Amino acid sequence: MWGLAIQREQAVWIVLASLFGCAMIGLVSSLLILDDFEAKVIEHEDMFEPTYARLKFLGKSDVRLLVAKEFVDLRRSGALKKMTVSYSIPLLVLLGMAWLVDFAEAPIPINLLSYAPFLGFFGFNFYSWLTALDSPDFMNGLPLSVPQLIRAKVVVYFIATSWISFLFLVIMAWRLDEWGALPIGLIVMFANSIYIVALTAFLMGLRPNKAIFDGAIMTWFWIGTVLPLLALFLLSFTQGDTEFYQNWLSQVQEDGLDAQSVSFDSEQMRQGFWGMLTVSLGLIGASGLLWKLMDRRWGKSAFDN
Repeated sequence: MWGLAIQREQAVWIVLASLFGCAMIGLVSSLLILDDFEAKVIEHEDMFEPTYARLKFLGKSDVRLLVAKEFVDLRRSGALKKMTVSYSIPLLVLLGMAWLVDFAEAPIPINLLSYAPFLGFFGFNFYSWLTALDSPDFMNGLPLSVPQLIRAKVVVYFIATSWISFLFLVIMAWRLDEWGALPIGLIVMFANSIYIVALTAFLMGLRPNKAIFDGAIMTWFWIGTVLPLLALFLLSFTQGDTEFYQNWLSQVQEDGLDAQSVSFDSEQMRQGFWGMLTVSLGLIGASGLLWKLMDRRWGKSAFDN
């Protein structure tokens, strides 16, 4: 926001104020960092059986056992609260941007459907945190397979974050007054969330923090994420209006940052909705395929992160 103000006003005092503001934020942040280490001993009552009982919707499969174990580990370590807050902070930043900026006067027509794909992309970080809590080496002596543990972590991710994303979209729909787009936004959000984490798990297994340094894996990950995300973003901007980009380019060339966004009628919005639904259904189908292929890719692997 400061950078945009500098470009619009081209005033030296804004530059100095921005530098001072950044320096103060850095100073306050440094003061919040503690230079000591404290080891805490926390005792809990039995958590596994109550957690397992609340997961009846998963049936009596091995995945249910592993999901219950993962939630116990998260609660025991105290990581669940930290991960939930860390997942929520980027969403609060997006909500704050929508609150501060009047997007109806921006050159790019950001709307509710433009935010939905963001939520799925944040799943990569949450999944990587799940794999970094404890070493799974001890499971090599148990009658379990790596695909079972991977699937359990994907289920844990979805249970732990889906309600946060749901609340965010509802609040954003209220803020932007776009209740009509909320059902499509929810479908896009859930489809993209499932797909991104399924793709991450399929390509990187239990070692996403190592796999990000593998050029071949990251190339496939980039292709698999950028193409559907780009399609969803373009459809969210146009809302089905194929002449949007020509009109938008002309306005930006004439008015620059003062250009006005293009408005849409209900028929154009319906066309955009069908396009986003098609992409979302394709992502759900791709997620199911990756779920099926998990055994082929990781079935013979050892437990190692």
